[in-house]
Amino acid sequence: MRSAIISSLVLATFTCLFQKGLANQWCYQCDSTLDSNCQEMWDHNLAINKQKYTVCDLWDAKYCIKVTGMWGGVVGTHRFCSSRDMGDQCQDIWFPDHDRLYRACVYTCSADGCNSAPNWQRSWMGLSVGIVSSVLLVLMRFL
Repeated sequence: MRSAIISSLVLATFTCLFQKGLANQWCYQCDSTLDSNCQEMWDHNLAINKQKYTVCDLWDAKYCIKVTGMWGGVVGTHRFCSSRDMGDQCQDIWFPDHDRLYRACVYTCSADGCNSAPNWQRSWMGLSVGIVSSVLLVLMRFL
């Protein structure tokens, strides 16, 4: 009985961990140079922005990216899917013909829809895995 419970818990844990790898990645995808509703800070619950939450059509997409910077002389935001982890980084950029400093940033995350406005947003999946692992360890100790 004890080994059946432990086996079931281990199987459930691995199913939770690997289910994401089998499913398609979902990200917000937009370009503020083409869509004025694609701003750095936005409400992803608005109907117009919910339309931007789509399945990635990129092969082996594992990450959602949000990039802020300057394109064609206009400050903007791009959200897209990626198969590469681009990290989290910012860089200050000075253009000789401008009188101000611009900050360009890249934010990478791996949870579905994690490239919405808050760059501090983290996946609930990591928390879930931590909780399941802790419960599993406690049960194994007392069973």
